[in-house]
Amino acid sequence: MAAVSKLAVPAGPRGRRIPARRGACGGATLVDAPAAGAPPVHAAPPAQAEIDNPLDLIAGHQLLAETVTPPPSVGPTATGCGCGHPMCVEEDRDRTADARVFLVERHSVASAGLRSVLTTVPGLAVVGSTGDPLRAVAAVRRVAPDVILLGRGASLEADLAVVVALRGPDAAPDARVLLLRRAESTAEASRMLLAGASGCFPLDLAEDRIISAVQLAAAGGSVFLPAPPPARSHAAVPPQHVGELPPQHAGLTDREHEVLVQLGLGLSNAEIGRELALAEATVKKHLTQAMRKIGQPDRLRAALYAHRHGLAG
Repeated sequence: MAAVSKLAVPAGPRGRRIPARRGACGGATLVDAPAAGAPPVHAAPPAQAEIDNPLDLIAGHQLLAETVTPPPSVGPTATGCGCGHPMCVEEDRDRTADARVFLVERHSVASAGLRSVLTTVPGLAVVGSTGDPLRAVAAVRRVAPDVILLGRGASLEADLAVVVALRGPDAAPDARVLLLRRAESTAEASRMLLAGASGCFPLDLAEDRIISAVQLAAAGGSVFLPAPPPARSHAAVPPQHVGELPPQHAGLTDREHEVLVQLGLGLSNAEIGRELALAEATVKKHLTQAMRKIGQPDRLRAALYAHRHGLAG
């Protein structure tokens, strides 16, 4: 984990108290101006930030760890550290923020960019970041964020496994997790929700839309930007099958329809029976009646029929 560098604070005139303040720079602070010729007295150094992204340090953004009780100071609290960084204007902005955000992004440039966007928004505070999802579980347990932004990994399956870990009882079960990737279909969006995520968005969105997505998730909503495409439409029926009767007009019973769907999925009669809790002989009877109604002479053609008409998904 990268350490925050210390910046010396110039001493004031003799007898003048210099206010103590831990700013975004992470500088050591002075409690009292020393007497002439005496060495400066430093307050306790600030807690190390919950961050291991060196680019965030270079960018000079506020680096915050879990809430800690600062050491008592003799003098009054200052309103700034004098470095000019906008995050140093208010001392406890992160502790009074409406939403605390934690970044889990493998690419340091992307992490620094997200931090620079989100820290300009009143009511949002980036309370930490890591580039290693394996370290994120312990980190979010310490800082208790409201929203976690999870960068794209090797696969959706891997990302969903991280979501489950991040929202586990030993991590941040109440946090809202947004994946930094697109949902390629409504089926993928459903898988994200079932894993415990609150949605997703890609990093190529406009800044205002990224901010809106984070704010919506922090408020308890789910967000998918851009909206995932609907379920794929099935290919047009080939010309040689244009005249065949569609399932909805074939007079199929509910059981015949169910058996035909399972057949289209490649199941045998025995497997269909186990799936639908039917005897194998009953499955065969329903399938024979279904094939007669749709005009297909054998199982293979009936299965192809089910695919042509979208019965098999």
